[in-house]
Amino acid sequence: MSAAPGRSQASSHRSPQGEGTPVSPTHDRPATPPHRRTLLLVDDEASILSALKRLFRRDGYHILTATSGAEGLALLAKQPVNVILSDQRMPGMTGIEFMREARRLYPHTVRITLSGYTDLESIIEAVNEGAVYKFLTKPWDDDLLRHHVSQAFEQSELAAENRRLSEAVHRANRELAIANQRLERVVRDESELRQAMQNAAGASRDALDVLPMAVFGIGDDGMLAYVNRLAVRQWPHWASALGGDPEPSMQQVLTVLESAAKRDGHEGLHTNIGGHDAKVWIRPMVGQGRPLGQLILVQLESDTLVVPSGDFA
Repeated sequence: MSAAPGRSQASSHRSPQGEGTPVSPTHDRPATPPHRRTLLLVDDEASILSALKRLFRRDGYHILTATSGAEGLALLAKQPVNVILSDQRMPGMTGIEFMREARRLYPHTVRITLSGYTDLESIIEAVNEGAVYKFLTKPWDDDLLRHHVSQAFEQSELAAENRRLSEAVHRANRELAIANQRLERVVRDESELRQAMQNAAGASRDALDVLPMAVFGIGDDGMLAYVNRLAVRQWPHWASALGGDPEPSMQQVLTVLESAAKRDGHEGLHTNIGGHDAKVWIRPMVGQGRPLGQLILVQLESDTLVVPSGDFA
């Protein structure tokens, strides 16, 4: 289809072989981008396609050509395209119809209409709905047309980078959400473990409270850390040291017990405490493979009780 007379973008339609240095945001041989820029030219006139192909070849684009909208869609289905430059009036499918279909199927393409006919109503509608990025008229000015197409590629690459960054942010957010879920599970598990340990410790204290013998717990720092109910009732002068160093008479018994334990194992010691005959045992406390201190068990000789051997863990 011959280009009908229309409003020119510049003073003249120069030949693609025109003299002089073109006014363009890029040099004639721009640096090759990471992905080669691909331009699809669509026009039903072979002479127009040839002229456009010669014009844009100097910019280093990978150029595809089609003589109809249907052929253009077939090319789009075969390989990625960055920018589409299409005529408006073509047999079968108009340029606007082709652009709308290209936008629907390949929304990341940047689409430019180049036409000698100005069907303003349909063109304005297409531009407003986003089917067409720009509308340019024939005859064209080589430098301005190259400039507009270069801008279209920049727009395409900027949009691609924005999509890449957006996907990276979404991916990072997903990974962060997964990490937060894992952290929440770890915190929940640790909380449940702490609660279970507290429950176990409470149960152990309850069990020691009902033993028919006095129980004193000495921490690994040597402090009196625990006394059961019977200890408070029978040996108040020892129990009163809770939270501090053992009372001197208790410390003397501990020293004798430790010596006997080293000599004879964990056998009990018969002694007199405050005028009362009693038998005293020492048992090491162990938790997670490390020593936690000692349990001192005191039974009056008038009581009868079998004390289990071994460590308290």
